Amino acid sequence: MKKEKTLRFFTDSILSGLEAAQSKTIKAIMVCASSAGMFIAGANAQPNVTWQTPATISGTSDVSTQGVYCGSWAPQDGSANSFPVNGVTFQGFSDIQGLTAGATLDNGYNGFGSPNTSDANYNTLLQYARFSNEGTTPATFSWSGMIPGSTYLVQFWVNDGRNIGESRSETITGGANTAASLSYGSDGSGPGQYIIGTFVADNSRGQTLTLTASSSGSNPDPQINLFQVRDITLRPNVTWRAPVTISGTADVSTQGIYFGSWAPQDGSANTFPVNGVTFQGFSDLPFFTSGPTFDSGYNSYGSPNTSDTNYNTLLQSARYSNEGSTPATFSWAGMTPGHVYLIEFWVNDGRNIGQSRTETITGGTNTSAPLSFGSDGSGPGQYIIGTFVANSSGGQTLSLTAFSTGANPSPQVNLFQVRDITPVITRVAVRGTTLTITATNGPANGTFVLLESANVTLPLTQWTPVLTNSFNGNGGLNLSTNVVNPSNPREFYILRTQE
Repeated sequence: MKKEKTLRFFTDSILSGLEAAQSKTIKAIMVCASSAGMFIAGANAQPNVTWQTPATISGTSDVSTQGVYCGSWAPQDGSANSFPVNGVTFQGFSDIQGLTAGATLDNGYNGFGSPNTSDANYNTLLQYARFSNEGTTPATFSWSGMIPGSTYLVQFWVNDGRNIGESRSETITGGANTAASLSYGSDGSGPGQYIIGTFVADNSRGQTLTLTASSSGSNPDPQINLFQVRDITLRPNVTWRAPVTISGTADVSTQGIYFGSWAPQDGSANTFPVNGVTFQGFSDLPFFTSGPTFDSGYNSYGSPNTSDTNYNTLLQSARYSNEGSTPATFSWAGMTPGHVYLIEFWVNDGRNIGQSRTETITGGTNTSAPLSFGSDGSGPGQYIIGTFVANSSGGQTLSLTAFSTGANPSPQVNLFQVRDITPVITRVAVRGTTLTITATNGPANGTFVLLESANVTLPLTQWTPVLTNSFNGNGGLNLSTNVVNPSNPREFYILRTQE
């Protein structure tokens, strides 16, 4: 009986999808990626929080700077943003998206005892709190706007410190998990405590924390002095190209398949297509979220004076942060794990305001070269292209850090798009020793290497290069090559694209 040959075909970017069908003809490579879904099964309005052990308040290093800042709450202190601690600017009027305090968390006080750390700002913040005067009745607060599948860190502080002769404490519940008790330090034993917890956001995009207090006296009231949320998801590393000065519509990439865009501050952006791309003022990127410092906009930046009116119009509007050199972030999700994505980012000022303004962009652990805003009369601003492979979170976060020779280093974005540039295998067939492959969506005229192995578990460095060739000018591929060894019962192939 003749032994049937089994072929498996991948791109190196979707090796996580090893469940692809084993057959002589695999019609589409994209089926491999569908098994690496982004979301957590089931939708639970209160994802389970994994709590660390409570720690006694001691100094500024208490304040976590892990990951990306998403928002904070310093209740009762309207000037909290004047007292940064460890580089974190807490907000008295919370900047956490959708923050809602439960009905019983309706009282405030600003005369709690100082924790007496060495930092005056930290001490000031921790003397304010919101509390419930309904005794042991639990108090809650909630927020929303998180990215499903992303991992978040929450940090919560409670402090009394007045030595009122009562031992007060409380637990915090997130999902099904309750933390160990946090001491208020209300019995003269010292300052209060803080606690850190982590969780993965589900499809509800929200979280609720429940505070349950106890006391040796008559004041067990639930209380919160300080709170922050940070996104600590491991994001893919972006490979950045060199920044390019804005010149004309050919700047706008049409490689691959359009995934989404953002033309901030221009609600009619979709009426100004450029090079066949329709940008969206109200972003169509899935689960798009701009960071809390990205809170200002302007629509009268200098025109880049290209030959295209639509392009000029779009580039005169932007979202920016008015918090100086503090980094600003934005995020999105919904990408297919293992797919390759191209991002394109524009910044333009062009008003000749007598300042040389620039900014870098960080994606994962990689930071781009500085992009010029063109704000010193040197010409229009610049754009940059980066590529990355989406990981299991299906999300990405970009962080902008600005610099200036003057007083306005504010991070800024004028235009942004994302494109899926993963090659799509449309046909794989074997006839004797001949392997035939057709594909679309590759990089126009881009190079690829065909790798082969009899063992799919081998590291890519141990796969055998079979041939090197190029996609055509439209990103297509139609290849027939004599590489199949009929004596091998099973062979694996990877189509590896190269920048």
